[in-house]
Amino acid sequence: MTLTYLVTGASRGIGLEFVKQLASAGNTVIATARNIEASSGLKALAQDNVILTTLDTGDSESIKKAVEFVSKVAPNGIDVLINNAGATGDMSLDVLNCTPEDYRKAFEINVIGTSSVTQAMLPLLRLGKTRKIVNLCSVLGSIERTENGNAWGFGMSYAVSKAAEGMLTKGFSCALKDEDFTIVAVHPGWVITDMGGKNGELTTTQSVEGMLNCVYKMTTKDNGTFFDYAGTILPW
Repeated sequence: MTLTYLVTGASRGIGLEFVKQLASAGNTVIATARNIEASSGLKALAQDNVILTTLDTGDSESIKKAVEFVSKVAPNGIDVLINNAGATGDMSLDVLNCTPEDYRKAFEINVIGTSSVTQAMLPLLRLGKTRKIVNLCSVLGSIERTENGNAWGFGMSYAVSKAAEGMLTKGFSCALKDEDFTIVAVHPGWVITDMGGKNGELTTTQSVEGMLNCVYKMTTKDNGTFFDYAGTILPW
């Protein structure tokens, strides 16, 4: 069954790979990015089943315009929302040195942006067939796996924002469970990207293949769970 997907942060890395794999499987993909013109890779994918539109998840007016656009190109709604857009903040800063500005930057995109896009797209998701929302999270935000109260010793703003995104995922999953939504958080693994660096353990192809395999199989029984690209359940 081919579906309609909306992917945020699709200009590069994991987001771009989501678009490639979903489109190659015959799905309709609405690929969004803050600056489409700056992504030659994304523009090259534009075709009948890959629709590009601008969406800055940190800008309420941009979100509003994106919803209006999606409503026109997908009048029957969207089936799956993949909240991939994210910000790392300064990964060198530990909890003793992280600045208020660094926390703000991470929270603006990883928490507020994810929440704002999800809220805005809900009417379109309610029209869809599967009602799935996938939030790209991180094991760095797992409180249970944190040691010594200092996350992993680095990237504190990112880790704290991803922990908050986990709570956001649980919140949406509880609020919408009676409407048969399936809302999950997924850890993509340590991936070789501009954000993840060159020392990652997975290519974008491997990570996205794994995540999509999980997404395809998800049912309402999986609502409110946190797992990695291999389908392993992770602790919040």
